[in-house]
Amino acid sequence: MRIESQLQPGEEILYRAHVTRLTLVPVAVMGGIALVAAAVAYHFQNQQPVIALILLAVAAIFGLVYLWKDFVRRANDYVLTNHRLIQESGILSRRSIDSRLDKINNVEYRQTLWGRLLNYGDVEIDTASDAGISVFRNISHPLQLRNTILAAAEQYRSAGRFPAPAPAAPSGAERMRQLKALLDDGLISRDEYEAKRRELLAGL
Repeated sequence: MRIESQLQPGEEILYRAHVTRLTLVPVAVMGGIALVAAAVAYHFQNQQPVIALILLAVAAIFGLVYLWKDFVRRANDYVLTNHRLIQESGILSRRSIDSRLDKINNVEYRQTLWGRLLNYGDVEIDTASDAGISVFRNISHPLQLRNTILAAAEQYRSAGRFPAPAPAAPSGAERMRQLKALLDDGLISRDEYEAKRRELLAGL
């Protein structure tokens, strides 16, 4: 089920985070090395290409591992809306963790040296909800995600702290004009008009 189908009325997606593809680089490199080694071995062992076939099988295994890891990476959704932060994970079975923005206490991010150079890292969200601390690992642009979460949480709290004022009740003069309009339109009788007019005057 896509996250878009779970949104509530008035809820919209502000940011969608992704796990970086760089986590797949080691597997891709090892598969490439095995493939090159298989080609070299086949070139020098035309009569008995056993080693080449073994290396080719190893390269195929690395290729399958790459596809599986990429599938798992795509199965993780990290979505920030104007109401909450949603983390969904799982392939055959799905697990969803929601954190309302007003429950978010702190957001931190961590980057290794390679993470700083290649712009990825972990984002840790401390909430007052049952979810506690959630960690989004190997996220692309972690600082941008952190800043967007903090800005959205502050805006959400401000909107809840200062609700829109209720419309002011009509003044006595306005109510008298409305009453006269009802009389002129024939919606009330003269006796009903006089009785209601006296009631309004007594309440002023």
